[in-house]
Amino acid sequence: GDMLYREFGPAELHPGLTAGEGVRLRAYCREHTGLLADDGKRWAVLILPGGAYRRLAPAESEPVALAFLAAGIQAFVLDYSVLPRRWPQPLLETAAAVAFLRSHAAEYGFRADRVAVCGFSAGGHLAGYLSGRWEDPAIGAALGLTPDQVRPDAAVLGYPVVHLAALLEEIGAPEALRLDRQGRPGHPPVFLWATVRDATVPVENTLDYARALRAAEVPFELHLFADGPHAMGLADQESARDEDHCNAHAAAWHPLCVDWLKGR
Repeated sequence: GDMLYREFGPAELHPGLTAGEGVRLRAYCREHTGLLADDGKRWAVLILPGGAYRRLAPAESEPVALAFLAAGIQAFVLDYSVLPRRWPQPLLETAAAVAFLRSHAAEYGFRADRVAVCGFSAGGHLAGYLSGRWEDPAIGAALGLTPDQVRPDAAVLGYPVVHLAALLEEIGAPEALRLDRQGRPGHPPVFLWATVRDATVPVENTLDYARALRAAEVPFELHLFADGPHAMGLADQESARDEDHCNAHAAAWHPLCVDWLKGR
């Protein structure tokens, strides 16, 4: 069927969001065309690009959305606030976006209880934080949204920032924002992937997070690939800025993730 592309500004996501420069939600969805897949049971995925909370990486935005869309998953990209705007602004925008998707599920042909977040690097930190702390009182205080409205149903984290002290310090309170300190009941299932040779966000970030999830009995799947630099996105030519960021072996993360998500 035809693809539907739409953009929403912060005020459309939630009237309580203050307009930030460049903040928008982009929808990449299949139209209702009466095909078998149009049974209203699709997943939706909210993609949170990386960029050290300083910028947003194009490689982890539209190419990833189009790959999920091609796999039959309705895709949305959130361009969230980055520095100089600090925590909890990106969190509030992400929570508002999840609630927005959930309230528009019927319109976009997915189930309201199949809203996943998919974050890379700093976006992985953001996705992981909301997945563990969807009851954060800051969300209710600022936006009046309930925990049920903002809790993701699954999380996909690529080479996430879990406890990179310098980065977390830059955006707000460091200890409280560490992901490896917050595995807890009610945490949605997680799909994790990273490369062992990542020189920017050490693989220990992913391993320590997996250990915390395990201790809290949160279901997760973990894939570590031997080679490849940080910020590969899909790890194919569609999202690579140079040959180093192409790795056909690591690119297997995406079909594995689609399979995992559809099996939830």
